Amino acid sequence: MGIDKQHGFTIIETMLFLGISGILAIGILVGAGVSIGQQRYRDSVNSLKSYIQQQYNEAGSIVNSRASDWSCNTTAAVLESPGAGGEPRGTSDCVIMGRYITTNDKGTVLTSSNVVGYKNSVSTAVNDIDELTNNYQINVSPVDQDIQEVKWGAQIVQQKKTVPMTFSMLIIRSPLSGTILAFTKDSMELNPKALISVANTTQEQHLCVNADAGSFVGKRMEVRINANPTNQSAVSIPTESESVCD
Repeated sequence: MGIDKQHGFTIIETMLFLGISGILAIGILVGAGVSIGQQRYRDSVNSLKSYIQQQYNEAGSIVNSRASDWSCNTTAAVLESPGAGGEPRGTSDCVIMGRYITTNDKGTVLTSSNVVGYKNSVSTAVNDIDELTNNYQINVSPVDQDIQEVKWGAQIVQQKKTVPMTFSMLIIRSPLSGTILAFTKDSMELNPKALISVANTTQEQHLCVNADAGSFVGKRMEVRINANPTNQSAVSIPTESESVCD
C-alpha cells in the first residue's frame, strides 16, 4: 500500500503569510491616506486662488440684488428701511463699485461683499486714487455677502509660521478712468476706503496655506497676488521652489 501524503501549510507558514499581508495592507492604506491628504491640500489652495480670481469677475459685472426696503445714505451705508423709507434699486445716489474680501482672525473663513460709493465732492482729481479718496464715500454693503470656508480645514497663515494671517483686499472700478484697481493689506481692515493708497497696490501678497492638523503635505504652497493686480491673472500659485512659505 502506498503512503498518502498530506499537502498544505503549516501554522507558521500561515502566520507568516497573514503577517506579511497585513503589513502590505497597512502600507497601502497609509500611502492612500497621504495621497488623499495631498490632493485635498492642493484642492484647498486651488480653491482659494479661484475664489479671489472670481471676485475680479464680480467687480467687472456688478449685480444689484437688494430689495426696495433698503436705502443708501450720504456715507454710502446701505441700511434696511422698512416701509416707505426704502429706495427701489437704481434710484439711490449710491453706486456699486467693486468687491471687498476679508478673512477672519483664524484665517479659515473668507467674506466677500459689494462695495458701495457715494460721490460727495466734485473736486478735480489728478488720478484714480485721488478721485476715490477725495470725492467718494466708500462702504461695504451687507446685502448678499458671500461667506466661504477655506476648503478641507486649511487656513491662511503668515510666511514661515503657523500663525493665522488676516487679510483684506479691495477690488474697485475707478469712476474716473474705468480701470479696475486692487488694494491689499496683510491685516483685517474694516473700512475699505482705508486701503486706498499707493502702498497697498504696489506690494506683493503671499497667502500661505497651512494644511489641516495631522495632514502631511510636505512643502507648503501659497496663493500669490502680484503688485498692481489689475486683473485675475495677477493671482497665481507659485511652484514649490518659488514659494516663500517655508
